[in-house]
Amino acid sequence: MLGITSIFEKKTELLCNGLFLDENLVEHYLKQGIEIDFGRKGGAGPSGGRYFLFEDNTLVNVALWNNSKLTPLVLGEKKGRSFQIINNKNKEAFADLRLVPNPDYYDPSCITSDGIPMKKIALVHGIDCLSSTIYQKCVYWACGEACKFCGVELSLQTDSTILEKNAEQMNEVIATAKKENRCSHMTLTSGTDFTPDKGVNRYSNMLRGIKKENPDLPLHVQIEPLDNLTFINQLKDAGADTIGIHIEILDEKVRKKMTPGKAHIPYQLFEENWTHAIDIFGKNQVESFILTGLGESPNELIKDLEKIISVGVIPFITPVRTIPGKTNFPKMEVSTLVKIYRETAKLMKRSGVNPLEHKAGCVKCGGCSAITEAYKSL
Repeated sequence: MLGITSIFEKKTELLCNGLFLDENLVEHYLKQGIEIDFGRKGGAGPSGGRYFLFEDNTLVNVALWNNSKLTPLVLGEKKGRSFQIINNKNKEAFADLRLVPNPDYYDPSCITSDGIPMKKIALVHGIDCLSSTIYQKCVYWACGEACKFCGVELSLQTDSTILEKNAEQMNEVIATAKKENRCSHMTLTSGTDFTPDKGVNRYSNMLRGIKKENPDLPLHVQIEPLDNLTFINQLKDAGADTIGIHIEILDEKVRKKMTPGKAHIPYQLFEENWTHAIDIFGKNQVESFILTGLGESPNELIKDLEKIISVGVIPFITPVRTIPGKTNFPKMEVSTLVKIYRETAKLMKRSGVNPLEHKAGCVKCGGCSAITEAYKSL
């Protein structure tokens, strides 16, 4: 069995490079009852991938490409429960991975009481993290200042979701997902509203509605910094258990280029929000997505990460991923990201920031980042 250090390194490589999937295999496996394809093409979070498990059940969200030039790693033959992954550069076995199956409720026949396919309401990320974008539009898209890596409105354009979900719909999907053992915690995200609360009131209605029927379900919310910090208290009071306040990019020059709308928010406001959120939500319950591979200096990034870790924030570091048909980002160097993860994990250990204690959401799921594996490997 692979050790945690080897799994950490291989997971990082999969996050950076993804897997080549021969299109002929899609139909081949479908005939065997195995649904494997190129994943979703929009929405919140990394697009175009599927979830796999290493032999020790470590989860990884892997981009699947139909172009063999994009990665040396090839999704090979399925033997028993696992797919064999081959490195085409050296023709050697890379790892055996088990595909996480899609939940049964993705079937179009599974609909809410108001007639909406359940798959349009919430998706399963990883094994048992139910996830939903509760409002599928963003003010930055409306004014032409959308983040360059964002696909939040693409899934609305392709009719794979609806504009806004309500608590009644969400509770029906939660009940169905629980029956399949696919919902032990939940991530709620949203495009940013133009209002001063930036979507907190919409979140609060959803949180209260879910907690009324599912009082023990840990809930994670994601929002950008607020001028009025009492809105963070409102989220906690409504039922949120953890929070993500996402800066995404720490290099100011890159941030202005990649997040033209959100870059108007000063770094200081992020820090004020993080500090207040930690006071309200508690230690190890506040995180921030950090994207890599956009031209930042690795050494400067590590220095910037030390600053947010010192505040008490968990940095959820992930390589930026190309959105098919929308963006074409360069791939992150594996060795560089391994170094970033290792140095960040050391800083977290030193500061007492522990991702293993996060109660709900992306950090708990862990599929899109190898920071938890880096932390475990120390």
